[in-house]
Amino acid sequence: MDSIFEWFVKLVLLLIFAPLLVCLVLQATIGVLAVLLPWVIALAVVAGLAAGVSAGLVLRRRLPLRNGVHLPPGGASFTGEPIRRPRGVRSQGEDR
Repeated sequence: MDSIFEWFVKLVLLLIFAPLLVCLVLQATIGVLAVLLPWVIALAVVAGLAAGVSAGLVLRRRLPLRNGVHLPPGGASFTGEPIRRPRGVRSQGEDR
């Protein structure tokens, strides 16, 4: 009889303290998320800016200008220096 009563007391204590433990775990989880959320947002903004700038630089050379004039192929790079391309690559394919 004593073992059944001990089991019943343990069950009652578990039912009493279970909501408290659940609330503590939820509060800790929300606290950690509240601390990490600004960092996640900041990293997402930085990644979005990097992707947007790189896509803008690529598309700037591929899209026509607003007045309809295309840039000449093989023009100067962004630094103003001419683009150097390897020579002799086509001659290897012409042997076939």
